[in-house]
Amino acid sequence: MLVVKRWLQLVAIFHIFGGLLLPIGVHLDVVQPYFRLMADTFALNHNQDLLFLQFMVGIFGPTIASWGVLFFGIVTYAFSQPNKGIWWLMILACVVWAVYDSIYSSLFGLWINAVINAVAFLSIVIPLCMVRREFME
Repeated sequence: MLVVKRWLQLVAIFHIFGGLLLPIGVHLDVVQPYFRLMADTFALNHNQDLLFLQFMVGIFGPTIASWGVLFFGIVTYAFSQPNKGIWWLMILACVVWAVYDSIYSSLFGLWINAVINAVAFLSIVIPLCMVRREFME
């Protein structure tokens, strides 16, 4: 159970640092194909509107970081006081975010968001399922 706790804390830390770096990272050359995909999807001008897309994604970084902070706290608490309710809370938080975000992104043709969500979702939910029994006792 300790390995799963540490893994989930690492996922939370990744969200914290990734979210804090996102406002800077949106300007890196390596992610520009992602922004061109979004611009093409919405038939936007590749200059002015691309800058707007970078801003809109970058400003979301602190929200991702705050989710990571909260998730780190919940994971730390949950593994010190395991119970059915806290396990379901962690699952529900992931389902609400991943399913809704993925459907919404896919409706607009941004399937790459659904892929990113799936990787993050599975990196959290699979380990939680591995320790479900300990939380249900």
